[in-house]
Amino acid sequence: MYPHSGRGGPYRGDREEEYIGSRYLNQQHLRAPASGSFSSRATSSDRYYPSHRIEPPVDYRERDLEDRRSTENEEDNVSFANSMEKRKSLRKLLSRFADKTAMQGVGYISSAKYWYSRAIWVFLLLVAMGWMVFHLYYLISQFTDLPVQTKISLGFNNLQFPAVTLCSMNVVKFSELQTTSVEFQSLVALTQPSRFKPEDHIPGGRKKRFVSEFDDLGNLTDYGDYYDDPSFRDEAFKDAKKDNLYEVENTFKNLYLAMPRGVRVKAGHQIQDMLLSCSFNGFKCFPVNFTLVNTPEYGNCFTIESGNFITKNPGPKTGLTLIFYTQNDEFLEGISQGYGMRLQIHEPGTFPMPDQEGIFLSSSFETHIGLRLTDITRITPPHRECNDGIEFKKVNKMQYSRSVCRIFCEQEQSLSQCGCYNHDYKEFFFFSNNTNKNRWCKTQQEIRCLANIMKEFGMQQRTCSCLNPCKEKKYSLFPSSRQWPTEAYSTILMQSLCEQFPAKCQRVVNMKTDPRSLALNFVKVTVYYEDLNYEEFVEEPEIATAQFASDVGGAVGLWIGLSVLAIFEVVQFFIELCAYGVHVWRYKQRKSKQIKKRKQRQNGYAIREEKDFANEKRYQESWNSYRHY
Repeated sequence: MYPHSGRGGPYRGDREEEYIGSRYLNQQHLRAPASGSFSSRATSSDRYYPSHRIEPPVDYRERDLEDRRSTENEEDNVSFANSMEKRKSLRKLLSRFADKTAMQGVGYISSAKYWYSRAIWVFLLLVAMGWMVFHLYYLISQFTDLPVQTKISLGFNNLQFPAVTLCSMNVVKFSELQTTSVEFQSLVALTQPSRFKPEDHIPGGRKKRFVSEFDDLGNLTDYGDYYDDPSFRDEAFKDAKKDNLYEVENTFKNLYLAMPRGVRVKAGHQIQDMLLSCSFNGFKCFPVNFTLVNTPEYGNCFTIESGNFITKNPGPKTGLTLIFYTQNDEFLEGISQGYGMRLQIHEPGTFPMPDQEGIFLSSSFETHIGLRLTDITRITPPHRECNDGIEFKKVNKMQYSRSVCRIFCEQEQSLSQCGCYNHDYKEFFFFSNNTNKNRWCKTQQEIRCLANIMKEFGMQQRTCSCLNPCKEKKYSLFPSSRQWPTEAYSTILMQSLCEQFPAKCQRVVNMKTDPRSLALNFVKVTVYYEDLNYEEFVEEPEIATAQFASDVGGAVGLWIGLSVLAIFEVVQFFIELCAYGVHVWRYKQRKSKQIKKRKQRQNGYAIREEKDFANEKRYQESWNSYRHY
């Protein structure tokens, strides 16, 4: 007899188990089985086959899917609500900016009641902003062009005295002629005035011989071709004949420069032989205060400069006073064409070039030269280019100037292309202490190469980048002169000369009977500042940064009424717009991820349903087989 069994099968207990897919699982305890072999076997089977299974409702899966879809729809509704809320906040952002900003016209656009009123204000605002952009473009283009203006002012201060360079008008002393080269002596002999004295009748043959001698002067030096070759002349003067006097002077210079520097210096006039008196502001100066510079045109020149020469009061009494004995008896007749001296006043530290910038001082005259200083300060990059001279002085051992820079530039190109440089500038390389540049052009081939380079420079086919110095001093000269000395003062000068140069005394005494000849041996010059006022030229930006900012502020305020604080309002508004844009972008990213996750969940549900169906099928098969058993 079977024991009491539950509903639906021969179970001996009341254990109930309900399988509800993945949603829930409810378990009940089984009652203790009764005694009996079958019961024992049934109990053993209950471990694998529950005594009673409560099947899930038929519409369970449909309701489960509906619940999930409802949840997802709620999430979508929340996201949509958030999006609508953000859209509303954007409107609030725009409305708040329109109500609060000081920008002209925006408030009327926001508060306009009619569409055409709003359209008019929008049009006016856009036009004003367009003109503002055009105005700002004009101001910015002007500022970026970096225009420069020159400010002229009048200063007053103690002034540094300039450098003063003086040269004799005679290059080589007659007493030193025998120390020079044979070619140089031959040229001096050919130019003796006794060979060219006018006569009542000059035979035609003799006249031709004189002309021939002048024409052959260029043969004394290889530099003759540099001047005579028509291929290196300007087109306007290609067929012109050279002036004989020019040929003499040029040949003399070339022969003079062909000699070693030591010979040239020794053959020229010496400062200790010429200087009779030197004083600055009443204090004596001496020959050792002068620096020797040998030049092609004037031979030995002497420069006096000192950092201690400071002018504190204007006028001749506080200036530099010099008296020279010119040694006219040592002049080369036929070469030296006049008496006197050459003077150049230049900025301290610069290389003297008396042939380009000097003035003449007449013998038997006292010359006063009043000075007025012009101090020039040029603007530095990025506005303009100028040379501060630091690197130039480090390389060439002399202060920068455009003239000196051009000379070095030309000779650098000559040295690189021809292997030599123009001997006119030997002294520049001597003072630069550059022993690698000690080769000057000598052969015809080198001279022709040099002439070709000089021609290219003259035609501007070659150029040099020599900028203006950033700081420069210019001196305006106001000379005046008078006849000097008097006959009485000539006697005093003669006595002073005899004391200093006893060897010259007898010759000067012989001139005592001819006061005119005696006076021609003396030159007096006084250099001084006329006034301690000086002109100052300073280059500065035409549009300063503060002025540019003011112009920009005026343009913005003129067209749309913005101040600095109002500009920050606009900046804050754009920052908030950017923040809103970032938020929208993030929202779209999150939305995309949600859609992707939803698709993944849907795919997971389908897989899970398939698994549930397979499990249920296996369970049903097991149950059916058990019932059968």
